[in-house]
Amino acid sequence: MQPFATSKLLTTLALTAGAAALSVLGVSPAGAATATAHSTSPRPAHGAAPQPGAATDVAAAASVNGRVVSNLPLNIRAAATTNSAVLGSYAPGTIVHISCKVNGQVIDGNPRWYKLADRTGWVAARYVVNLGTVPWC
Repeated sequence: MQPFATSKLLTTLALTAGAAALSVLGVSPAGAATATAHSTSPRPAHGAAPQPGAATDVAAAASVNGRVVSNLPLNIRAAATTNSAVLGSYAPGTIVHISCKVNGQVIDGNPRWYKLADRTGWVAARYVVNLGTVPWC
């Protein structure tokens, strides 16, 4: 089995195990998102300065949380494609605030990209587990 396929399989197994654990505890994914939102603050992006005109905490409060599940820092892009400029990055495990989703460049079979609620930019949904229902843009 190739290393990438192994990584994808392990990610799938970990997500399945986490969902099963939440189910046993009687916690819905929405309940987990609420608990995470109050107990974990997002880590700053690597090399990313605050964006002028970035949305305030009010926009973040109206957003859906997601968790970065990549093994490496996840690039924040200017558009929903890897051909666009890199605006910064998020460390693995970072809780991000998502405002909506679009179809963009397909990344490892996943065409969805999430628009960030608390700053300018997009992240590939392939590397973010949404902790609630993300609306379409």
